[in-house]
Amino acid sequence: MSEFARTRAMRQFYRNVFTRFIDLPEADVMPANITAEIFSFKSTQLTALEPMIRAAKTGLDAEKDAALKDMLCAVVLANNALNETFVGEEQTLSADAITQLTDYVVSALKADGNINYLVAAIQLLFRVNEISSALFLINNNLSLVSNSAPVLKILLLICLMENDFNQAMVVIQALTADSALIGEDPMTLLMITCGIYRLGGFPDSYIDFRSLNASESAVVNESWDYWIEKKTASKTTVLVTCDSEDYFKHAVPMLYSLYETNRDVLDVHVHLINGNDEIKHSLMALREQLPALNLSASHEQITENENKPVVTAARRLVFLRHALQTFNTPVLAINAGVLVRKPWVASETPLMLLQTESSPFWEEVFAGFIYATPGGVAQRYFDHVVSFIMTNLASGNHVPGLEQVALFACLDKLSPEDRLAIERVERSVMLNSQADENAFCWVSGSADASFQAYKTSLSGTYQR
Repeated sequence: MSEFARTRAMRQFYRNVFTRFIDLPEADVMPANITAEIFSFKSTQLTALEPMIRAAKTGLDAEKDAALKDMLCAVVLANNALNETFVGEEQTLSADAITQLTDYVVSALKADGNINYLVAAIQLLFRVNEISSALFLINNNLSLVSNSAPVLKILLLICLMENDFNQAMVVIQALTADSALIGEDPMTLLMITCGIYRLGGFPDSYIDFRSLNASESAVVNESWDYWIEKKTASKTTVLVTCDSEDYFKHAVPMLYSLYETNRDVLDVHVHLINGNDEIKHSLMALREQLPALNLSASHEQITENENKPVVTAARRLVFLRHALQTFNTPVLAINAGVLVRKPWVASETPLMLLQTESSPFWEEVFAGFIYATPGGVAQRYFDHVVSFIMTNLASGNHVPGLEQVALFACLDKLSPEDRLAIERVERSVMLNSQADENAFCWVSGSADASFQAYKTSLSGTYQR
C-alpha cells in the first residue's frame, strides 16, 4: 500500500464520511461564536478567523493555548475539502494550504499530544488526501488510537481501497469486537459486510449475501401497471426510472435531450415511482409532442417513508429485468439526472457496465447506466441481481447502496465466459461532469454552467 493510488484517487465523499465530525472538547474554552463558525458553519475563512482565534482568552497555559489554536486553524483549512464534487487529485486545497495545515497539526501535537488532537489530526490529514501522513500518525501511535472509532474506520477504508484484505480482516475484528465502535454507522456496516464477503464469507445480516450460495436464482415475476403500452420493438429502448419529485426537474429535460439527439435511434420508456395524474397527463402530451421517441410508460406505488430512496434505486433494477424479458429490444437504463449529448452507437456486447477505477469495489458497477440485450448473459446476471435485491428487501435490509452491492456481488455468479462477454467502460466516457463534448451524456457537476445552458436551451425549444 506504499503509493495509496486508489485511496488518493477516490472521490472526496469517502474522505469526508469519517471526518465530518471532529471531536475537540478542548475547544469548549473558546468563544461560542468562533467554534460555531468552525464546527457548525464549516467556515473556510482562515484570514478572517485566525486573528479572532489567536486573540481569544482561553485560560490555558501558553503551550496548551497555542496547541488548541493551531488545531482550530487546521480545521478551518480542512473545511475547504468538504466540497464533495471533487475527485482524487483534483485538490480543493493548494499545495501551500496543505503544507500550512500540516504545519498547524505538527505544531499542535508537539505542544499537546493528547488523544483528541491526535485523532483530529489523522482525520484532517485524511480529509485533505495526505494519506501517507495520516497513516504515519496511526502507525506511530497505534496503542493510543486502537480504540478510536474514526481512526479504525479510516484505516479499514484505506485497506479496502488498496485491496489489502489481510489487514482489513484485522481492522474488522477490532471493530466488531466492540459494537460501540460501529454504532449504527451505515458506511462502516457496509464496509464490514462487503469486506467479509470479499474474504470468503457470506454475511446474513445488514446485507444478506446468502442468495449467492443458491444454485439457481428464484425470482417471482411481477405484474406492472402500464400507463402507456409499449408497442414498438425496432430500436433500443432507453429506460428512465424516477419518482414524482424528479420527473419535471430531471426526466422531462432528459426526454427533450433524447429527442434532440436520438429521435431516430432510440425509443423511451419511463417508469414512475409514486406518480400522479399530473405526470400521467404530461407523459400523454409528450407522447404526442415527441412521436419519434415512441414513448411508453409504467407506474408502481411504494411506501412513502425513510426507506423510499433505497427501495426506489433497487426497484429500478427489478423493472430493468422485466423490461429485458418483455420489450424485445436492447435496453439502455439511465438515471434521470442527465442530458444526452451524442447519438447512441449500437454496441455488439450483450451487457455494458460502467466502472470507475477510483471507486471502492462495492461500487465496481455503476447502477446509473446499464446497457443490456435480452436473454443470455444479461438475463442470467439480472436474475441473480434481482434475487439478491428481493431477498434483502423482504428481510427489511433497506441499506443505502444495496443495488450497487447486488451488481458487484452477482458478477461472481457468472461463468468466466459470461464475464468475458461483458464490456466494461470508464464512466466518464458515457456520463461526464466536465462538459466533455465527446461524452454521450452530461451530468450536473463541476461544469454546471455548460450543463445548465444546455438544459435551458432544450427547455426553450421544446417546453410548452
